[in-house]
Amino acid sequence: MNPAAARLLARASTLGADAAEVFLSSGTEFSVKVFNREIDSLVSAQSRGVGLRTLRDQRVGFAYTFDLGPQSLDALVDEALRNGRYNHADEANALPPVAVADPIPGLYAPDLDRVDPQRKIQFALDLERLATSTDPRVKRVSDVVYSDGSGHVELANSLGLDTTFDRTVAYASVDAIAEQDSEMQSGYAFTYGRDLDALQLDATAQEAAQRAAGLLGATRVPTAKVPVVLDPYAGAMILGLLTNSFSGDAVLKRRSLLAGKVGEAVASTMVSIVDDARLADGLSSRPFDGEGVPSRRNELVTAGVLQGFLHNTYTARRSGAASTGSAVRSYKSVPEVGVSNLILQPGSQSRAELLAPVRDGLYVAQLHGLHTVNTVSGEFSLGVTGHWIRGGELAQPVRELTIAGQLIDLLRKVVGLANDPRFTFAGGFCGSPTVLIEELSVAGA
Repeated sequence: MNPAAARLLARASTLGADAAEVFLSSGTEFSVKVFNREIDSLVSAQSRGVGLRTLRDQRVGFAYTFDLGPQSLDALVDEALRNGRYNHADEANALPPVAVADPIPGLYAPDLDRVDPQRKIQFALDLERLATSTDPRVKRVSDVVYSDGSGHVELANSLGLDTTFDRTVAYASVDAIAEQDSEMQSGYAFTYGRDLDALQLDATAQEAAQRAAGLLGATRVPTAKVPVVLDPYAGAMILGLLTNSFSGDAVLKRRSLLAGKVGEAVASTMVSIVDDARLADGLSSRPFDGEGVPSRRNELVTAGVLQGFLHNTYTARRSGAASTGSAVRSYKSVPEVGVSNLILQPGSQSRAELLAPVRDGLYVAQLHGLHTVNTVSGEFSLGVTGHWIRGGELAQPVRELTIAGQLIDLLRKVVGLANDPRFTFAGGFCGSPTVLIEELSVAGA
């Protein structure tokens, strides 16, 4: 056991804690944004800290520090116990039973921290350069980011838990801007992996440029009720709007649009949604959660039917359920409930096969106004940029369209899923394939 953790647990017990938990973490962060061939911002940092959670008389106390010296650690215990005196007693406050978590191979790339920072900066510069040299109409970018990080977590508690894991992540994104006459359109692309070498430089730059240039010449179309196809990135953004609704904490607080619907059909039979914390290449994968509970693959919606919610130990006990290994935290916070890798399961069709039966419809490449969605009621009204579909193929680009409705109704209208999932950050690390919606009202000219 880490000596700092042992000291904290021993002192907490001596001073009267019924139970105690220590969360230690350390890591590195590197992030660079470039604009117009120059560095716009750069962050290179290291972090280290420890959080202590104590339980006494069913009251939770918490405190954290980045100073691991003996005097600071002793003061940390005193502060956590003192803070606990002001919290309400709740019989759901408890530590989870100790269980052994199976490791996940490949979470850590040891060479990442040894990569020259200049090489990372050059990656971002090259991403901008390539995105603006693929098509003459793409002359600039609005955003280019390269980011990576490594993390080491140690978790120990007074029940005998003593476990650790390491993880690295790297990703980059680019928003290319295409211009023609007075018109401007943007195109987004994202690449990720465990280290810099896993990122796809050329393909990402080309994808962003093609997405932007392909929207030039966009026109308005009349209002209609037609099939709607969501691009994988658009689908991931919609999925991200549901992350809070899958939280057991949100259910307890009556802030989930799915509350009270376990066992009911909340989507079409085509829809299965999984939160998989053990996904091999998921950037949020982990062998155990923020309380040491082994991580797992949680089926949230299966063939349209809501199976349950995500829980940490507290929300599980309050709900009469079991923890789903979904506690998320840093050393600065107590465990909360959160998603890991949230996935709308893909289908078996190619995108071309999915589009083929659509005679007239809308292909959504970009959604605007996601921040306006009411995630409690599920009501949405979103701006759309994309392409009109004619005869099963993408036709002219379209703009200034709006789709509106309710998220559960949208899920119930899913009639097709392609086999092309893409991931991005959208309220979590979310992945979606191309999605065919049976019919929506599209407000246009």
